[in-house]
Amino acid sequence: MFRAIPTAGLRPTLSIVRQRIAFPLLLLGAWLVLVQPSAGQSGTWTETGDLITARWEHTATLLPDGMVLAVGGVTNVTALASAELYNPASGTWTETGDLAHGREAHTANLLPNGQVLVAGGRDTFDTALASAELYDPASGTWTETGSLADARFLHTATLLQNGEVLVAGGEVNFFTYLASAELYNRASGTWTATGSLATARRSATATLLPNGQVLVAGGLNQSTILASAELYDPASGTWAETGSLADARQRYTATLLQNGKVLVAGGQDSSFNGLASAELYDSASGTWTETGSLVNARFDHTATLLSDGRVLVAGGGIFEGSVSAELYDPASGTWTETGDLVNVRFVHTATLLSNGKVLAAGGLDDHFPPVATATAELYTSDGGGGLTLVSAASRKKHGSAGTFDIDLPLSGTPGVECRVGNGGTFRQSIVLTFSEEVTSISGATNTNCGSVNSTTISGSTVTVELGHVNCDGSDITVTVSGVNGASGSVDASATMTLRTGDVNADGVVNNTDLKEIKMNVGRGLVNGDNFRDDITVDGKVNHGDTTLEKSKL
Repeated sequence: MFRAIPTAGLRPTLSIVRQRIAFPLLLLGAWLVLVQPSAGQSGTWTETGDLITARWEHTATLLPDGMVLAVGGVTNVTALASAELYNPASGTWTETGDLAHGREAHTANLLPNGQVLVAGGRDTFDTALASAELYDPASGTWTETGSLADARFLHTATLLQNGEVLVAGGEVNFFTYLASAELYNRASGTWTATGSLATARRSATATLLPNGQVLVAGGLNQSTILASAELYDPASGTWAETGSLADARQRYTATLLQNGKVLVAGGQDSSFNGLASAELYDSASGTWTETGSLVNARFDHTATLLSDGRVLVAGGGIFEGSVSAELYDPASGTWTETGDLVNVRFVHTATLLSNGKVLAAGGLDDHFPPVATATAELYTSDGGGGLTLVSAASRKKHGSAGTFDIDLPLSGTPGVECRVGNGGTFRQSIVLTFSEEVTSISGATNTNCGSVNSTTISGSTVTVELGHVNCDGSDITVTVSGVNGASGSVDASATMTLRTGDVNADGVVNNTDLKEIKMNVGRGLVNGDNFRDDITVDGKVNHGDTTLEKSKL
C-alpha cells in the first residue's frame, strides 16, 4: 500500500515503496476522486461517531458482545499500537488496551474462546513482524503469544473448523514473497509449520469453505498478478491446485455466499488496472464461472455479506477514492447501485453488526495525497431480500465453563459437533440466525435422536435446546417452522453430525483429538479453554476422557 505523506522531507524511501505497490498514477501527478450520485438507490449510509485515531490498513473484528474492535493500522507514517472499541448502542468509540507492537497490514481472528489473535504485519520502518498477540475482551488487555516462524505482512489468516488458525503467504521484505504456511494452536499458544503453497503470494484472499478446506486465490508474486488458486486440506496439511480465476487479480474481495459458493469481485488485473469483473467458485466442481460485473471497477474496497444473502461492496476505486456502493444479488447474479457513502474512503474496514447494519470505518480519504480518516458510518439495508435464514451454528454448552459454536453450512456437507453426552450440565443446541427480528415461531422439531427441550427467541436468533442427545455417529436435523418477521414467514432447517471425541471438530476422531485431551488432563475442573476435552461430561478432564477417546479411535 501507498502511505500518503507530504511530498517533502518525510521518509522518501517509504513513499517509493508504497508507490510501487499501489498508486502509479501519483507519479504522474494525477489523482481523481469519484463522487457520483446514483439513481434509484436502496439502502442508506449515515454518519456515526468518529474513531479516536484516524487509521488505515487496520483490522476490525466483531466481538461476541456486539462491540467492534479496531486494531493498529497507519496514521501519517506511523504504524499504530492503539486499539479502540465501537459500541453500536451509543455510536461511540472508546480506547482499549494498546498492542505491545505497533503494526499494520496484519491479520486479526476471533477465536472460539472470544479472544482475538493478531499476527504479523509490519512496523513503522517497513520491517515485517513475526510477533503475535491476544486480546482479552474481559480485561481489555493484550498479551503476547507465540511468534510466527516467518515474519510476514499482507498474508492471509483463517480460523479453521478445529479452532486452529492457518496463516499463509505474505511478504517479508521488498519483493520477497512467501509460500510458507503455519498453524496456531490456542491450547499451546504456539505456531507449527504446515504444507507450503504451490505459489508464493501476497495480497491474496483466503476463504473457509463449508467442507472445512481453505481456498486461497490470486494475489501478487514479484511483479506478476496471479490467476491461480489452491485448496488447503486440514486433514492432510497439504495444498492442491484447483481451477484458476478467469481474470488474474489482487486487492479484490472474496465472500462466502449462503449457497456455499465464493464470490470474488473487482481488484487489479495483470496490468494493474482496476477490474469490474466478478466470478463464482464452486467447490463441488473446483471451477470458476463469471457472474455479473460491478457497475464500477474498483480495488481496495470492502465486501460484506448481508443478513439477507446479498453482498454489499463499498468504496475503493481505480487510483482514487470513491463513495459508490453496490449490492450483488446471488439469485440474479447482478449488481445494482445502492446509497453512496457519506465519505470517500478506501483501504478501510467494513463490519456486519449484530443488528444487521454495516459499519465502515477509517481508511484513506479524498485529499491529495490522501490521508488517514477517522470518520465512520453505518449502512442500513432496505431489507430487499425478505426474511431468510442467514446462518446456523451447533452450540455445545458446559454449564458456566463456556460455549463453543461450530458454523453449519446452509447447503452441502453438515457441520460437525465436537462431541455428544448426556446428563449433568450438558446441553446441545442449534442456533439459527435470520435476516431480521423474529417475532414468533410455530414450533421446532428434530430427527433421529433426542428431543426438543425448549426454544428461545432473541432478536434475530432462534435457539433450539435439545435433551437426551446420545446418537453418536448420526446426523441430526432441527427444523423450525413458521418463523415470522416483518417481511413474512419461513420454515428453516439445520443439520449437524454428532461424533463423540471429535474435540477439534475436523470431522474425524483420531490421535490428534487424543493428543489434545492428554494435554489437558489434570488441569482440574473444566473452563473456557478445555471444556471440549471433557468428553465424559463429568466436569473435569481426566483418565476417563482418554479411555473413552481411545475406544472411539
